[in-house]
Amino acid sequence: MKVIFNADDFGLSKGVVYGILEAYKHGVVKSTTMLANSPAFDLGAEVAKENPGLDIGAHLTLTFGSPLLKDVPSLTAESGKFLAQDVLRSSADAIDFSEVEREFTAQIEKILAAGIPISHFDTHHLIEPIVLPVMQKLAKKYQVGLRRSVHDADYTGIPTTDRFSDQFYADGITADVVKQVVKAHEHDTETLEFMCHPAFIDETMLSLTSYSDYRIKELTFLTSDEVQEALKSVGAEVVSFKEVMK
Repeated sequence: MKVIFNADDFGLSKGVVYGILEAYKHGVVKSTTMLANSPAFDLGAEVAKENPGLDIGAHLTLTFGSPLLKDVPSLTAESGKFLAQDVLRSSADAIDFSEVEREFTAQIEKILAAGIPISHFDTHHLIEPIVLPVMQKLAKKYQVGLRRSVHDADYTGIPTTDRFSDQFYADGITADVVKQVVKAHEHDTETLEFMCHPAFIDETMLSLTSYSDYRIKELTFLTSDEVQEALKSVGAEVVSFKEVMK
């Protein structure tokens, strides 16, 4: 089985950028997805261009920070920032999906304008079930892949993996979890993506996300001999999203 460890949140903070870089240079992370509206976007773009072997995707968001566009009222609170994820989920019927498409396009174009090729899209806070039709349309437009977080959806004509796992998270950051997920699908899956969030902890990250202390634990594991041994024991080969799409 071919396994992808995709690091979400590239650009969230300096610590996140350099944590993902560490997991790429010395670990099993070969792909990451970038937040276009993040505080360390410029640093992330610089690091990405210095490390062309690191596969970059777009981490499309409607639930973090502020939109790049000013005229997307169905996506924002009175503060002008994006809606909180629980509010977005509970008010999905009120979303103007033309605004979603325009905002996602702006985020994609910002990454491309920074000189970074994009191989795939996913979303911050796993909101794909709400916005999947828009993502499918944009994936076909930009000819990139998608994270398969809605497993039974129709991805015809869009490169994706056979399966996606969000189990490598919090208390699931263990060799046993990695091996269990791979073994559970060894007979029906050729390509599997694990979502991950490695990072060095810094003040910016602590101010922006409640998922913080676990990130250094992820980084330690993803750069360890333990993860290499776990993958070898179940016959898994680490690849990038870009390699799966070939």
